[in-house]
Amino acid sequence: MEQRFLEYSTEQLLEEKDFIAWILNNKNDREWKVFLEQHPEFRNKVKEAREIIHLLADTHDELGEDALLSMWRDIDRHHQSRKKKSQKRELWSRLSWAASVLLVVSIGLGGYFYLIKKDAVYHFSSSLGSENPNGHMVLSSGEEIPLEQKHSAIRVNDTEKQVIVNDSIINLVELKRDQKKKTEMNEVVIPYGKSSELLLADGTKVWLNAGSRLAFPSSFSKDVREVYLEGEACFKVTRNEQRPFIVKTGDLDVRVLGTHFNVSAYPADKTIETVLLEGSVAVSQTKLLGLAKKEMVLTPDQKASFKKEQNTITVTSETNVDNYISWTYGWLKYSRESLSSVLHKVERYYNVKFQMPDNYPGDDKISGKLDLEKSLEDVMIVLGDASGFTYRISGSVVTIEKKIKPLSRK
Repeated sequence: MEQRFLEYSTEQLLEEKDFIAWILNNKNDREWKVFLEQHPEFRNKVKEAREIIHLLADTHDELGEDALLSMWRDIDRHHQSRKKKSQKRELWSRLSWAASVLLVVSIGLGGYFYLIKKDAVYHFSSSLGSENPNGHMVLSSGEEIPLEQKHSAIRVNDTEKQVIVNDSIINLVELKRDQKKKTEMNEVVIPYGKSSELLLADGTKVWLNAGSRLAFPSSFSKDVREVYLEGEACFKVTRNEQRPFIVKTGDLDVRVLGTHFNVSAYPADKTIETVLLEGSVAVSQTKLLGLAKKEMVLTPDQKASFKKEQNTITVTSETNVDNYISWTYGWLKYSRESLSSVLHKVERYYNVKFQMPDNYPGDDKISGKLDLEKSLEDVMIVLGDASGFTYRISGSVVTIEKKIKPLSRK
């Protein structure tokens, strides 16, 4: 443990990530306890900082006026309690400072806890923009490899220190020697209308859907296997009880040892969905420093839905979990799903944009399946027949023109 902490004020401890990680999740607990035994004079400062952290951590998710008022009342009660015990510390000013931190959070939507939390969110170096219509992979060395095929295949060989992209072999050892390393992670960027299949260094298989990005290391650490996802992916994780596999989406963490599951976490969607087919997974909201709270464990045939606006997770049973991974086999299956939802998925698969009249009944429930290897025209014929609408295709824009009225029976 670093000796510099002995010179820290309470305020400085509250800004120290390692300290917060210990308080909230017992990270490096043994080292901290040894440190306190060696420096008992440090205990009072730790106690004060711990009280503030727990107070803030319990309330920082609700940043409205009512929460702020409650926060100030908690601080005042704490202050009065300390005064009654005649302890002559300046805890009140420190607690006031902590409350001002919370005020910054509520006003700025950035603030203290956001700044801490954002370290747990991966920032992709490459976008899904139109400048890369064929998709690409960015190696940890910084080299960019185009993915020109509609369905690309990527395999990471940690033993040989190679990445095999379709039929091309990239030697990672040579790249690290010849180029300055820009990031520790490799990135795969798959635009709309494309898909990819990856085999990671530990043997985990990943199917990456259209309009998605995945960041992963060439070799995992000894303690944990972490990847970062934006979009949709299906994972078949190689079991390793000593090294849990964690899919991080920014808002949600999915933690597993070895299982088969699907995660849909598109930034534009209001909900992040995790569907479990085999094994078990633990789903939790990403908190400070990526530390998790409110963990929920799924069993097969269950779906966890995280609603971003409400900041809530619900778990439901699903009778057709295979529908959620049908895209990995080239099919889009749907059962009692809204037309708008199905069209939204077709947009991603075919890289098109749907236009519908304002009063069109997009909530109509439909069931069926689409062959994603077929042309857009073929898919629209099936959807038009099933939903009873007419359409017009113009380039990358599909216009839903009108609902066909059923013939009246005499």
